[in-house]
Amino acid sequence: MPEPARLLAAARQFPIRALAKVGIGVYRSHDLRGVPISVLELLERYRKRPCVVECPLALCRWFGPTGLAYGAGSLHPYVQSLLQHLRGQCDSYQETCLAHYWRSWTPATLAQSLGIRPESAHPLLNASPPLSDFMPWGSKLQLEALRCAAESHARGPLVQGKSLASREIAVRQVGPKPDWFGELRIQHLVSLHEQIASEGYRQRASACLPYIRQHLVVDCMVRDDDVRFLVANGQHRASVLSAMGQEFVPVLLNVSHKRGPSVIRRSESSDWLLVRAGIIAETDALDIFDRVFDARQPDGFPVLMRAGDA
Repeated sequence: MPEPARLLAAARQFPIRALAKVGIGVYRSHDLRGVPISVLELLERYRKRPCVVECPLALCRWFGPTGLAYGAGSLHPYVQSLLQHLRGQCDSYQETCLAHYWRSWTPATLAQSLGIRPESAHPLLNASPPLSDFMPWGSKLQLEALRCAAESHARGPLVQGKSLASREIAVRQVGPKPDWFGELRIQHLVSLHEQIASEGYRQRASACLPYIRQHLVVDCMVRDDDVRFLVANGQHRASVLSAMGQEFVPVLLNVSHKRGPSVIRRSESSDWLLVRAGIIAETDALDIFDRVFDARQPDGFPVLMRAGDA
């Protein structure tokens, strides 16, 4: 990097580092790896305090309603596409599992992407296209986004077209997607794999770093005495580590974000925002929760392509 560019980059980082020293804009986490404590005990004892634990990748899920799991044997299109590249099984992006996924899973409405039948879905869910990170326990931002998307759709293609370009790449879990965007995702996965393969995966990170630079950030889904983990940040890292056969990974729990709560308890479904607002029936909300928890996909979901498939 040329010297002026290096100085400029350092200058941009200075406010972040200065704020980090006094604990502003960062999450000081408790590293509980090796401590004999269950996740459920941790959630009770360290309420809303970020903690680092070792987590089985097989219990982690792609954030959203698809229920796709990470870990050994994962059918996540990021994982399978990276395996294709590493084995020399594809010559172009169009041949990848990711391209196949985005060609195959193209629900037209938010209701369809959630796996809710149109006849029982709220009119807003049928009027809106799929939205990013939309779940029954979401935040007010998701509710506002739903209303805006439904209104935009109702006004017609001219108004809707203003946000179409950004929406087509923002909602990662549904297709179609432009080739250039898919190629960027593959390139990022490959470069990340090369970095981890040569340097090893970072098992330790400063507790003064912004949370997205520490570890995978996960939300906890709690059902009775069992827990699963939604990857709120770090999908590419989770995919690369899955492809590399890593079984456990350090994750950061109890990190608040704008998409909803960091701990989702099935027993509290009647209090989930979109259920209370009457947008999603509680029975449908519980079905989505259980499906994601159990790594099951919604009705109409395509058969996913594996590395090595013709």
